[in-house]
Amino acid sequence: MSRLASASCSLVLLLMSAGCAHTPSEKEKRSAEIHYDLALQAQQHGHMQDALQELQKSLENDPDYPEAHNAMGILLHLAFRRPDEAVKHYEHALKVRPTFSEARTNLANVHLDQGRYDEAIKLYELVLNDMLYPTPYIAQSNLGWALYKKGETERALQSLKASVTTNPGFCLGYRNLGIIYDETGRLDDACRQFTRFRENCANVAEAYMREGVCQAKLGQVDAAKQAFESCEAKAKPAEHALKDDCRRLLEKL
Repeated sequence: MSRLASASCSLVLLLMSAGCAHTPSEKEKRSAEIHYDLALQAQQHGHMQDALQELQKSLENDPDYPEAHNAMGILLHLAFRRPDEAVKHYEHALKVRPTFSEARTNLANVHLDQGRYDEAIKLYELVLNDMLYPTPYIAQSNLGWALYKKGETERALQSLKASVTTNPGFCLGYRNLGIIYDETGRLDDACRQFTRFRENCANVAEAYMREGVCQAKLGQVDAAKQAFESCEAKAKPAEHALKDDCRRLLEKL
């Protein structure tokens, strides 16, 4: 056989091999869904290692399962602090499903955490063009925070205000509005936002702490004392540092 013929045969075999990539069977797809559901349950109960194992099994059965890649990205980013690996999973999810706005938002969140504000802003803006995205207030809020960290305070405030207009019960939006107003010296506005944070998140100890600090700055000592007492009472066992902070702040008044 000539070299040309041999090369041609090799090329044909290569193309045939590439065209025979494994497509998950219905049984494998169903198994992937089951392991994905088990991963979500494990994550909700704080069992991150179990969630990781279930997601690995899910992707073994269906390597192109976008929801599993998105969930794996969240786990790697937020629980295991491995953002670069998380990015790969988000990008794979978007390759399989380019309209997957939740994965695009989560990818932007990694960029935001790593200080790549321009990249994050572009992704959040893409998400906000998706009229079918069910939680636009998350992208609006995170876009606002990215703009603020970049130094565009007024645009940041507009985006954050849009997030709490879209979802009046969105606690993070009020929290971040309060922080920006506080850091830019607008204490009255800051206290109003922290009060809304506390009103909408009555079981979140941090909301009472931030409201109390703001009230103390305004000289509202009695109100601040009450806020710090509530913070200490509502702090969860895992929030021992926050509980201690609220106790110390109360003692200083």
